[in-house]
Amino acid sequence: MKDRQQEIRRYIEERKEVSLSELGKQFPDWSEMTLRRDLEALEKSRCLIRTRGGARVLPTSYGVAEDVYGERENRNYAAKQAIALKAANFIEPDSGIFIDAGTTAMALARSMPDSNVAVITSAPNVALELILKKQHPSVILLGGTLSRKTISISGLNVLDQLRDLNIDTAFMSASGYTADSGFSVGNQQECELKKLVVSRARRVVMLIDSTKIGVMLPFTFSREKDIDVLITDQPMPSRLQERFTASGAKVI
Repeated sequence: MKDRQQEIRRYIEERKEVSLSELGKQFPDWSEMTLRRDLEALEKSRCLIRTRGGARVLPTSYGVAEDVYGERENRNYAAKQAIALKAANFIEPDSGIFIDAGTTAMALARSMPDSNVAVITSAPNVALELILKKQHPSVILLGGTLSRKTISISGLNVLDQLRDLNIDTAFMSASGYTADSGFSVGNQQECELKKLVVSRARRVVMLIDSTKIGVMLPFTFSREKDIDVLITDQPMPSRLQERFTASGAKVI
């Protein structure tokens, strides 16, 4: 079912908007009822928007606030867990890492090995997860203004702190990615924090589930050339994968 829905999603993303009858001609082996159910599932996953006669790509989220953290916590849970398990393999003992705020980053905090690493984070929930449930990581929690929506800290104080910190590997998350806009978020202060972290890190590992691909938010903090490793849960469209490969990034 996931493979079928992925095919439908890619077809719609290429054409921007399609009718149900057009989908029926493109995928003659699938019934209209099956296609309708797949469109419903894709809309619930925020991959597209259904129209009266078919579906269209998700419009830009420019100017729209991101969902409250609690609403995102359980969305695409399995995908986030799969990404976190892959990302945990990039955590090296006796290194300094940055773990971003966000639900996928929180999944990484839960999945990472209990080893001697120094963890810098802007997410209080990530810091608490590590302090309360693991014995060996040391934790540096940045101080600033706390957002209720994203459970993340940002502001000028945070930027000042980061300029004095060295980061071996930064595990970053984004609310959206498109070829034109790069990796984006909905908050300008968080964007500035992420930009600085990316510039300070020797290696950047981007964690993003497939529902974020094709979504654009107002503030871009990095592009393909800034990323060393991209970890996602579904194969990317070939044209996008080629962009990362050309920039030297490894796609997992």
